[in-house]
Amino acid sequence: MANIVMSVVSSVGKYLVEPIIPEIQYFFCVDKVIKDLEKEKKELTSERDNLLNRIERAKERTEIIEKSVEKWLNDVQNILEEVEDLEIKMNIDSSCFHGWCPTWRRYLLLKQMVEKTKAMGEFKDKSNIQPFSHLAPLPGIQYESSKNFTYFESTKMAYNQLLEALQDDCIFMIGVYGMGGSGKTTLVKEVGKNVEGLKLFDTVLLITVSQTPNIKDIQGKIADMLTLKLEEESVVGRAQRLWLKLKEKKQVLIIVDDIWEEFELKDIGIFLDNDYKGRWKVLVTTRRQEICDLMDCQKRIHLSLLSEDESWTLFRKCANIDDGFSRSLDDVPQKLCLECKGLPIALVAMGSSLKGKSNDEWKLALHSLRHSEEIDDHMEESMRAALNCLKLSYDYLKNKETKLLFLLCSIFPDDYEILIEDLSRYAFGLGLGRRLPLELARSHIKASINKLLYSSLLIQIEEHKDEEYVKMHDMIRDVALWIAKRSRDHKILVNLEKPLSILVEDYSIRDYFALSSWYCEDQISFQLDAPNLEFFLLNNVTQSSLNLSHGMFEGIQGLKVLSLETYDQLSLTFPQSTQFLTNLRTLHLHGWSLGDISFIASLTRLEVLDLRRCRLIELPNEIGKLKRLKLLDLSSSYIQEPYNEAIGKCSQLEELYVPEYNRDYLSQGVVDIIALQKLQRFVIHTTSFKNNSNINVKSKRILELLDFNISNLGTSKKNLLQIAEIIFLRCLHGGCKNIIPDMIGVVGGMNDLYSFHLDNCEEIECIFDTTSNFDNVDSNALIPRLVELELLELENLKELCRGPPMQVLHFFEKLEKLFIWRCQQLHNIFPDECNLQNLKILIIQNYGRDYNYCTANEVLFSVPVAQSLQQLEELTIQGCDKLKHIVASERKQGSNSSIEIVPTERNSHFVMPNLKKVCISFCSKLEYVFPICYAEGLAQLQHVEIVMASKLKYVFGECDHEDHSSNHYENKIILPHLEVLTLINLQNLVRIGVVNHLVNRSSQRVVLTVVRCPKLTLWMR
Repeated sequence: MANIVMSVVSSVGKYLVEPIIPEIQYFFCVDKVIKDLEKEKKELTSERDNLLNRIERAKERTEIIEKSVEKWLNDVQNILEEVEDLEIKMNIDSSCFHGWCPTWRRYLLLKQMVEKTKAMGEFKDKSNIQPFSHLAPLPGIQYESSKNFTYFESTKMAYNQLLEALQDDCIFMIGVYGMGGSGKTTLVKEVGKNVEGLKLFDTVLLITVSQTPNIKDIQGKIADMLTLKLEEESVVGRAQRLWLKLKEKKQVLIIVDDIWEEFELKDIGIFLDNDYKGRWKVLVTTRRQEICDLMDCQKRIHLSLLSEDESWTLFRKCANIDDGFSRSLDDVPQKLCLECKGLPIALVAMGSSLKGKSNDEWKLALHSLRHSEEIDDHMEESMRAALNCLKLSYDYLKNKETKLLFLLCSIFPDDYEILIEDLSRYAFGLGLGRRLPLELARSHIKASINKLLYSSLLIQIEEHKDEEYVKMHDMIRDVALWIAKRSRDHKILVNLEKPLSILVEDYSIRDYFALSSWYCEDQISFQLDAPNLEFFLLNNVTQSSLNLSHGMFEGIQGLKVLSLETYDQLSLTFPQSTQFLTNLRTLHLHGWSLGDISFIASLTRLEVLDLRRCRLIELPNEIGKLKRLKLLDLSSSYIQEPYNEAIGKCSQLEELYVPEYNRDYLSQGVVDIIALQKLQRFVIHTTSFKNNSNINVKSKRILELLDFNISNLGTSKKNLLQIAEIIFLRCLHGGCKNIIPDMIGVVGGMNDLYSFHLDNCEEIECIFDTTSNFDNVDSNALIPRLVELELLELENLKELCRGPPMQVLHFFEKLEKLFIWRCQQLHNIFPDECNLQNLKILIIQNYGRDYNYCTANEVLFSVPVAQSLQQLEELTIQGCDKLKHIVASERKQGSNSSIEIVPTERNSHFVMPNLKKVCISFCSKLEYVFPICYAEGLAQLQHVEIVMASKLKYVFGECDHEDHSSNHYENKIILPHLEVLTLINLQNLVRIGVVNHLVNRSSQRVVLTVVRCPKLTLWMR
């Protein structure tokens, strides 16, 4: 019996003691538990920071982050904050008896640490989240619609008919027909924008067909609008893929613009079978009513011409005149208006051309129009009149160069978006502005293009941010080709639909001035016989290389501009006859894989060599023999062989474009290149800079240098650093500890610099140092135009300015943008009394490999500095874990300010009156964003985003000014323009402000996002 009892007791003891043993071990493994926790915390923080970097890059690519990624980030931030609290409690506990006495509290802390260590490991293992992001959908029809749409009775009637048809479930094919230039495209774009806004359709697609439809191109545009990547090669395969994508949509409106003949929608992927006729609607526009019949349109809507009254209203608007002006000229303007026969495009062109003209010019215009040559006896009267009006607009250009540019625009197909820079380089080759430096010649050409735009003979394409494009209305293009055909010196032939060999047989091209071919062919096996040909453009979109006959160029020795384009770096070898092109001034080769191009040495008059998107074995040394070469463009090109000093020998170069694709190639000869004496416009990249996504690409002088030893520069000769407008320096070395005076002393002045970017320059300790040898220097003359300063990972940067205040502070006065990223030793960013009167954007970001970057002290701005921020629009602070207050407390600030700030009404509190956007994140000690007395002055505030600020109690905290207690604000904060309020992971946030209500008086609703703010009591109205 005793044995049985002992056995039971032994078993019970085993089960009681065994679970306790590993937990007792916590007390004997304290160091290991803490080290494991710190290790996992550091690794998880690194994973979190890597994810944040990926998010930034994804947003730059206009991608939307998946919800699972955001959840992971939120969960990780929560556990990191919990770990931080544990560490604080453990430190407090360890201070009792130096942590020698085990306690129940200590046991619990250690147990929680072990649990958190395990949890952090699990989060770390789940950090590779897929899918991570997806492309944001394109704005579609919203981008296409006109801002200046005018409703006349005729358009209003057509608009209402269209809207009614689109809401009729029995109608799925609608046709709009009317004369060219009557406003069909503008109308359907406006309808598309409005029905999308009314949510009648969840997808609205707009495609342009034109006279010679390119099916693959149309399919590509549809795919772009649907954010779909087409990988199929065949037209049929791509059509089927588009159909599968469209099937996913519920209600789709497809606008098919400018159809000239029967068009099979299924060829592009639109299958209108019975299953989809109720969900999909197709709206087509055409000049011919019979096309509506051929396309089986159930509803046909005619867009009539404008009435006399409507025409006169539009004409007056475009010519900027009134009835009184017309009466004073015996109604000549009104008679001119009648000659336009109610056609909107003719009215706009005529009115715009005569705007601001003298009385005599108005009378002469009417006489010229009434006695003009008839365009075509077989054409309708209204069309003849309209084309005559457009021709008169051309006649009134007067300047020969502007007229030539107008005709030149007609060599491109219908609806082609023409890059103005390409047009300018073609014009250079044809001699426009020849006696001027290229920069002045470009301005001269741009002025002519502006005249065409003002005359409504060209259309500005506004959606391109980076570069400027124009296009021609198809009817105006018809007029341009008609004029060119009858011209003695500027005949133009455009080939769209037959092999070039057949075209040459069918037409005598001897008298033609310009020839462009857009037909896909891989071989030209004949000689061109056109002694008057000055411009030849061949656009090749085949999938195979282009073979040129040996004698191809022998019969066109007067050629001045040669443009050969493709898209896939296909092989191109030039024949021996290329050496006969001694009059060539512009050689434009885009997208080719080029073999030996040493033949360019024979092109002795060459001024523009444009090799964008090409692949070259090497840039031949012979290029240095081209004594007239002014422009060399290697953008997006790749050069296989090492640098051979070829570019440095081009002593006459005025413009050079070499992007980051060739940074290894260029870095070997950068000193030679930046010493080219005549360069006035350049984009030179020898590095892929981290933050260059916001570069102003329209700037004409951009210089990016990697691992550059500045001591190699001699001050005796001119260099590009002296005249650059935007400079990126990465891993700069050579003994410069500051920009002023060290770098300025070596470079010899940087008077044109307005945007300066420094990255990983470990020798830099401060930006502006005026501590010595500065008594006789006018500091205002140093870098006088600098408005943007970006500082990235400058590990030894301790301060922006060093030296006597009055010599230092003026550097801040002109700044408009300041961006600081991971400068770990930089603490006191702004001197107490600097004036930031022009600063518009301030961004301080410190996330990265290590979380504990400490940019900024407990306070970012002193009160005087905050008062100077009258132009600030955007404030972003991220990862400043010491920051407690954005603006110093007035009690602590005192009255030490010696610089007079321009006063504003109640200037202590009306700070940042133009502030629109505030983003605060990862600032663990921040107590509030602004004192509540500042809210009154933040009337323009639109966007507020606060994320992961664990001690934040209020967005607008207590005001310590004696005249402005919280009671002064009548229990409410008024932000009249607030649109977005985002509050995420703010564990201690109680209210928006110390008062009860946030008031928004805008008619627009506020987009409110609140995540993991457990204590928040949100009052908003």
